[in-house]
Amino acid sequence: MKKITVLFAGIFLCLAALGAENIKFKVGGSARRYNQIRVINNTKASDFDCEAFVLENRDGKLVAQESMGSVRLRNPGGDDTITTIKLIKRGTNLGLAVPEKAGEFSYVVEYKNYPLFDVIEINLLSSDSPLGKEF
Repeated sequence: MKKITVLFAGIFLCLAALGAENIKFKVGGSARRYNQIRVINNTKASDFDCEAFVLENRDGKLVAQESMGSVRLRNPGGDDTITTIKLIKRGTNLGLAVPEKAGEFSYVVEYKNYPLFDVIEINLLSSDSPLGKEF
């Protein structure tokens, strides 16, 4: 029940507008720290790079502070992973730079807890999917 509540909270609180190039969100979920970011491409585009960043709040604006790494999304439906050595604490602002080549999309952020590691999943969804959009 707790994971379902976190999932729905993530969907409604951490999701943004259709067609955005840069995704930004505050890490939530039930774990205190995460050590992996997984990006899942469910758009119609293929073979493009995304890069994850830690964002810092400067004068009310979120600014990229450090790169967490990049990932090449080859095929729709595939999940590619950015594994970091640095632990990502709950409450940290993260950003994902997505090129225009991906086209219009929405996204859903989910948090998965496993025995040895915890994952932040960012699902990129095609523009015809109702997930990640205002109802």
